[in-house]
Amino acid sequence: MENAYYAEFGNVISFDVTFRTNKYRMVFVPFTTIDYHKKSVTVGAGLLSNESIESYSWLLIMFLKTHGKEPALVLTDQDATIKQAIENISNDLFTNTNFRKKFLKLVWDMNMKLDVFEVKWGLLMKGFNLKDTRWFKYMFTKRDSWIPGYFNDIPMCGLIKTTSWSKSMNSFLNTYSESGHLLLNFMMDYDTTIQKQRNTQ
Repeated sequence: MENAYYAEFGNVISFDVTFRTNKYRMVFVPFTTIDYHKKSVTVGAGLLSNESIESYSWLLIMFLKTHGKEPALVLTDQDATIKQAIENISNDLFTNTNFRKKFLKLVWDMNMKLDVFEVKWGLLMKGFNLKDTRWFKYMFTKRDSWIPGYFNDIPMCGLIKTTSWSKSMNSFLNTYSESGHLLLNFMMDYDTTIQKQRNTQ
């Protein structure tokens, strides 16, 4: 099921490594995306024995190998180990760094005129061969609800940071798991949690 959700919504994913919920203190790493209803969707997960560059590199390689395609953009925290792991796999892993910089600069420029934004968005999508990507097309139709330039007259404190995706998912997982569980219990809890998420959607 995760493969189907990743194929549909996996152009932009978030992953977080702060969640621990088993007797062995292993690191649980959920990969999360957002569906068309703005609900968090888990598209993969891993359990790591440590937070080393090698462990993260292995997990990212397995994630890509499982799904067979790279997302256009990955959101994570500023952890130096994760950053190094991504760079070790490939300079082009997940997304071209140049695209990421241009994308963020375009999206977060609150002083840019909206007509200029739309032209530059089109040029960016064309330049990186993303103009026919379903997720980017969809997000452009909803640009007035998430591009900061459309909120110049509203205080920015009301906007939710994208890293809240992972925090929200961690809180949801905590509801259905206990910190002292064995790995078998944890995996059973994880299955229950994902089933609950799917049923809610």
